Amino acid sequence: MKRSAGYLGVLVMLLIFVATGCGPRIYNDGTYKGISTADQDGFAVAEITIASDKIAEVKLSEFTICGLEKDLEAYEYQESKAANEKLSEQFVGRKDADVDIYTGATESSKKYIMAVSFALEKARITPEVETKYFDGTFLGKSSVKEGGYGIALITIENDRITKVRLLEFDENNEPRDFATYPHTPVLQAKEHIEKTIVDKNSVEVEGFSGATISSQRWIEAVADALNAARVR
Repeated sequence: MKRSAGYLGVLVMLLIFVATGCGPRIYNDGTYKGISTADQDGFAVAEITIASDKIAEVKLSEFTICGLEKDLEAYEYQESKAANEKLSEQFVGRKDADVDIYTGATESSKKYIMAVSFALEKARITPEVETKYFDGTFLGKSSVKEGGYGIALITIENDRITKVRLLEFDENNEPRDFATYPHTPVLQAKEHIEKTIVDKNSVEVEGFSGATISSQRWIEAVADALNAARVR
């Protein structure tokens, strides 16, 4: 009888323990940044603050393929602004990124959800992702200097770079048309860097003679993309 009473006491304590949310912690407190994968329309960034094992604050933003933040106040597609506001509200108080996609802004919603899930992974006490990088295609941008900047889209699978796509934009954010570009060394540098980074699985490549500035931009952009893809 005493033993039964003891078991009952333990059970009651366990129920109280669970009901009050005093289970093992999942996340470290603090602020974490997650960057979604990118496509032709750009990518999303989430900055989340974790407190008491829940999302306490969220800041969501979207960027174009040029790496420029979208001004949602002036953005012509108002559904994107609504999705940003609605999802920001839905994430607060949660332990996960499992929120509903906002109708009319499906792709933006998916990117926000992915960015928040990546940020949560970075906050985990016990990691679930064991690789160095998240899988997917990530965008990186070089510093903007006179004449323009470089963009890199790199695809990663199981910590290997499987594809690199390099772009270049002028100071007015207009893309360089490589199909009609007359400067052969730049075209050769583009092909060389894209291939070498995949072959070596590394950003440690040398600049291409005759296209030094473009080479430097692209190498810097690839390094930025790798940084965006890092799990920790």
